[in-house]
Amino acid sequence: MHPRAAFRISFAAGLLVLAVTLFSITQESLRPCGNLPQNYAPIIAFELARSSADLDAIFGNEADRSDSSCRALVVEAMDAINWVDVLVYIPVYGVFMAFFFLGMRARHAALGTLGFRIAVLAALGDYAENACLMNLTPQLHPASIWFALLPWATGIKWLGLGVAGAIAAAIYVKSSGARGWNYLAALACAAAFLSTVAAIAVPAMFGPLVSLGVGLSWLAYLITAGAASFRPVAGAAELRGAG
Repeated sequence: MHPRAAFRISFAAGLLVLAVTLFSITQESLRPCGNLPQNYAPIIAFELARSSADLDAIFGNEADRSDSSCRALVVEAMDAINWVDVLVYIPVYGVFMAFFFLGMRARHAALGTLGFRIAVLAALGDYAENACLMNLTPQLHPASIWFALLPWATGIKWLGLGVAGAIAAAIYVKSSGARGWNYLAALACAAAFLSTVAAIAVPAMFGPLVSLGVGLSWLAYLITAGAASFRPVAGAAELRGAG
């Protein structure tokens, strides 16, 4: 595939990702039943939950659930978010990332190909993560096999997104031209790697920051894909000849 075509597909998908993200921001915030910190998105906290206390912070403590309607509302909201994730968000951001890295092969073929593979793996990990979450919500039992599998699926997804950011950062650093932008984009992509590693290691402390870190890398991808969609891509002729 010609790099410009790949970037155009990535840019279109990236705009859809941005639209879904902006729409979600305009919606009323989900209020947890427990003592989850205000700056911690409940869906991210659910993804990074590792203990019964983590579940209680979102869905409330079993002993304190005098009003079961709160738990039911949060469970319903989580399921709705996860269905949107499965049907819309994961496919769209998967295309956005995968075709971004296919376009970046014009800058560095090996790293672009590796980034493409990691992007696909991260999206598959996200599907596995959602399978765990959607099988947990009926009973929210910490002894469930789905709760045991959740950290593995979550690790594949978030670390995949972070490693993809690190690969993109390496490509930007190695790229010629527009050095100032390349270094700025590399820093934004490095934030994805650092935030995802930190969130997996210490969810309670860094979980609230992980979406911001990944979002910075995606913003760099989107700007790059948009710019490359409407101008010649350096190295495209050589890449075509190599194919």
